[in-house]
Amino acid sequence: MSDTFFTVIPYVAAGVAVAGVARRWLSRAPAARPAPVAPWTTSGRAVVGGAAIVALNHALGLLAPRAMQAFNASPGRLFTLEAVSLIGGLLLLWGLAGLTLRRVREGQWGAAGLLGLLLLQSLSGVVLAVSLRWGSAWYVHVVVPYLRSVFAFQPDATLLAQAPFIVQLHTLSGMVLLALAPFIRARPQPVTAPLLVTPREETAG
Repeated sequence: MSDTFFTVIPYVAAGVAVAGVARRWLSRAPAARPAPVAPWTTSGRAVVGGAAIVALNHALGLLAPRAMQAFNASPGRLFTLEAVSLIGGLLLLWGLAGLTLRRVREGQWGAAGLLGLLLLQSLSGVVLAVSLRWGSAWYVHVVVPYLRSVFAFQPDATLLAQAPFIVQLHTLSGMVLLALAPFIRARPQPVTAPLLVTPREETAG
């Protein structure tokens, strides 16, 4: 993908997301009585736990790249960080796979589409972790400079445009998620079938 594509697409995605938020805010219905919430299940905890690990790893590299570089200077610490990140990615992937299949079976195509994009994002991240090792080390040299240049409104995608396709796909799918998330609204579910429950878990116990 070209440099120009990656210098334009983040602002297009952000603009679409802002429009989606504004549309939802303007069309919101009066506050209704909160529906009962069922306890979270194993799959739900896997999604939340895995997402927390992955998000923390990404955020640390973006907000404190020098600290991450210093931490990764030790091979032992680098290996530990990579292992923990991979475990988080696998947990997230496993949970999202069950949730996506569930929403497809229910015909909730909007929620299934969003979960499918999250699943694609997680799958590309796991592939990255396995095929391009030491991702937390090169992440701060390739992706972080690009993201920081976007936030500074001086986008520079030179390094990202030269990165392997899987890195570009992982970055692009994140932007697509940003753009589409405000437009996705799942149908209300009964208390026995919350978003973070899979069919097998509903009938267990």
